[in-house]
Amino acid sequence: MTSPIACGPLLDLHRRGGATIELKDGWQVAVRYPQAADRASNVLVDLSHWPTFEINGPETSAAVASLCGADVPLRKIHSEGERHVYRLTPTRAIVFGKATAIDVTGGWASLALIGPDAERILNKVTAVDLRERTLPVLSCCQGPIFGVNTLFGRFAGRFDLHVCSDSAEFFWEVLMDAGAEFGLRPAGIEGISAK
Repeated sequence: MTSPIACGPLLDLHRRGGATIELKDGWQVAVRYPQAADRASNVLVDLSHWPTFEINGPETSAAVASLCGADVPLRKIHSEGERHVYRLTPTRAIVFGKATAIDVTGGWASLALIGPDAERILNKVTAVDLRERTLPVLSCCQGPIFGVNTLFGRFAGRFDLHVCSDSAEFFWEVLMDAGAEFGLRPAGIEGISAK
């Protein structure tokens, strides 16, 4: 008996773009594109294969504290290895990476917008104030990009953007269009390690 293979909402788009697709943790993932990413490039990476969990309810603080060693302040991100805990409200947190909670991976599409012009690209498509003084590194907020409710996470040198999976292809195309003047190009998950 073979294990089922999962695919994210952008798999066909990656195939059309010539990406090398490999199996990672049971998911078909765009690992690299024909044009390799370098440290000076602006790239968009599909992270929809990341395990995603949601913590809801009155015990959210205790659950977050057990994962992170302490509760996480509202609108902040606790980042540890390959796990990022976004604290959204007193009763809601989203965990991208390994955790024990309600698995909602298939409901989210996650993208990393990496590069020196990431904030400028996003400023073209959202009215959300993403300046570092209002959204410091390891902070998060929610807001729209072209009508798509987006969870923004700011990290050093990149933004992680999380949307519902049925909007993923539209969202990808909006970002690629906005980033065209900055040389934005798609990259596989190896694009993250190149940064």
